[in-house]
This record gives sequence, structure tokens and C-alpha cells, in this order.
Amino acid sequence: MAKLYVQAVPPPDLNKNTEWFMYPGVWTTYILILFFSWLVVLSVFGCSPGMAWTVVNLSHFAITYHFFHWKKGTPFADDQGMYNQLTWWEQMDNGKQLTRNRKFLTVVPVVLIRVKIVDLVTIHEYIEAQIGYLIASHTTDYKHPMLFLNTIAVSVLVIAKLPNMHKVRILGINAEY
Repeated sequence: MAKLYVQAVPPPDLNKNTEWFMYPGVWTTYILILFFSWLVVLSVFGCSPGMAWTVVNLSHFAITYHFFHWKKGTPFADDQGMYNQLTWWEQMDNGKQLTRNRKFLTVVPVVLIRVKIVDLVTIHEYIEAQIGYLIASHTTDYKHPMLFLNTIAVSVLVIAKLPNMHKVRILGINAEY
């Protein structure tokens, strides 16, 4: 018997809310935004470099936690509510865990590592690990109040990014009933 219907392959799910993070140059832009934010904080507030990194780290924490791990859904109506129950982090890479993008965004808050001279062969790998906790902690000489704030911020962000936390709402906070 002849096939009466066309066998169509569904298009790949392109989530407009998260697909922008797959574009080339996004990682570099992300790091540059953090670096220039540090320069702005350093210039405007006239604080020490360590305090400026702490301000950038805590601002990065507040912004990324809100937009990546708290806010649900998408700003686009054409997805017909498919993502209304998911945060941006849960939508990214169609929910696949441990992708390059997820690893990068997990490393960023952890490895704000102190700047040192490296050879040009490893500069790309080193740049990926320039932003976050370690730079802020090292440049404040591991002083108690700043170290505590940086540690809390990075802990919350890293725990929220773990694969075991995918679609988990601790104590029902931010859950849909």
C-alpha cells in the first residue's frame, strides 16, 4: 500500500531563550564583560582591586542566580508555554547535562583565579578560568568578611549548577503548585 502521508522530521528544538549562548564568541564576551565590570568598579568607587573583584563576584552571583536559576519560562510567546516550568539553566542545551556551555558557566564563578603570565599556547585554556571566586578571594588576601561572602556566593551558584539539582526545588522554593 502506498504511503499516504509525508514522513516529516521535526525541526531541532531551537529555544530562543538559550540559543544565543551557542554563538561563537559568547564565552569571550562573557569574560570581557566581567573584566570591564571590574575596571568600572575599580574606577568609579576607587576601591582596592580585591574589593573590586569581590563586588564583581557578588554582582555576578546576584544577576546570574536570578536570571539563570530563579526566573522561569521565556520572554517569547511562540514556544507556547513549553518552557514555563523551567529556569534558563534547565532550558540550556535542551536539558543535557555536562555540556561545554554548562561546564564553562560552572567554572566561571569558581575560578576567578589570580592573574599570572602564561605562555601563548595555553592562553585560551587559561582565559576560560579567569573569572570568579579565586581572584576575588586572593586579591582580598583571604580576609574574613570578603572570603565568607565570596564563598557563600560561589557555593550557591555551584550547587545550583550540579546535574543532580536539575529541576529540583529545595524545600519547594520557586516550585509551581
